[in-house]
Amino acid sequence: MNIAYYSVTRQVSRFVKKLNLSDEHVAEISSTLSLSEPFILIIPTYEKDVLQEVWDFMSENAALCQGIIASGNRNFADLYIYTAKDISAEFHVPILYDFEFNGTTEDVDAVNNILESY
Repeated sequence: MNIAYYSVTRQVSRFVKKLNLSDEHVAEISSTLSLSEPFILIIPTYEKDVLQEVWDFMSENAALCQGIIASGNRNFADLYIYTAKDISAEFHVPILYDFEFNGTTEDVDAVNNILESY
């Protein structure tokens, strides 16, 4: 499975590097990225203006998105992974998994299993 990810503080980037994916299946979201194959989105939790590039990307590519994996901080209670929740609702894409910060070994195993099932 392909993934598209966005990282602000590099925590999501560090998580992605732990996954069993070759570089050809990993794309960092930028203003010029356009995908032609199904993918899973991996994103952190920030205000919409910080992640505007992700929103713009999803506006163009949501039809190919199979699901969202979200990074967040549980200390924020109801605001935990709110960005993923908002994108999920806006683009009708399910949240497949969530983890804190750059993830644990268990999180990496769980996400690898999700990726293998697609």
